[in-house]
Amino acid sequence: MAAPPAALASALEYLRDQKSYSWEVINSDPGPVAQQLETRRGTVTTVQRSMAPNLKGQIDRNGDMLIRREWPDGVQLDTVIAADGTMVTRTPEGWMTDREILTAQAQERLRAQAPTPRQVWLRRADRPDIRRPDQELVPFLKSNVPFQATGDGYIAQLRSRTGDPARPNEVESEPATDVTVTMNLRGGMIRDYEVKLEGTQRATRARIAVPVSEQRVVIITYVPVSRIDLPPEAREKLAQARSPAGGRTP
Repeated sequence: MAAPPAALASALEYLRDQKSYSWEVINSDPGPVAQQLETRRGTVTTVQRSMAPNLKGQIDRNGDMLIRREWPDGVQLDTVIAADGTMVTRTPEGWMTDREILTAQAQERLRAQAPTPRQVWLRRADRPDIRRPDQELVPFLKSNVPFQATGDGYIAQLRSRTGDPARPNEVESEPATDVTVTMNLRGGMIRDYEVKLEGTQRATRARIAVPVSEQRVVIITYVPVSRIDLPPEAREKLAQARSPAGGRTP
């Protein structure tokens, strides 16, 4: 049973104990990358590009979160996730509850035969999968992943079906994504870390496995936020989402 080195364990415990902090996630993918793969029918060229958004997030002392995401194609969405799990998102059409987003998605699918720009941002606004740095890193305190020291940092390598460092794959023979996490310490705290995912994706038409990868850098700022500053319309939407009607569109 491996255990994190003492310095890393102390830094992880410090992050775990933070009730309020801010962080930024930077998609460090280099952009469209062409790959040539040999098949029985000749050479196939594929183009890989990560569409993961850049993200800025903060959690205040009450446990409320504000997440701002911006994609390479220019779409930007702000999402408020209250401590009780209630969620509203600022979209190109204003603040919307999660139920309003689901309703709009259904209406758009019935209205449009082909994908539309509205469908793109509605899909991204629908129940975003957000993992805070403490949710992503603190599980390493109890993991059996070996750590490699490098300067002021530590590297952990594991396999995960979901690509989530907090959920390693228990069975090596099952398909999984290779995950490399590099945590950099300064002043006894994790100031930033890098997550690199490497796996394969099945190309149905060509019947080949295409290598895919994703890389992101996360920067943590240990400055407490007393209360997230929200405009009145966002607070109204939160109240509406908590009501018995649940933010249903009339």
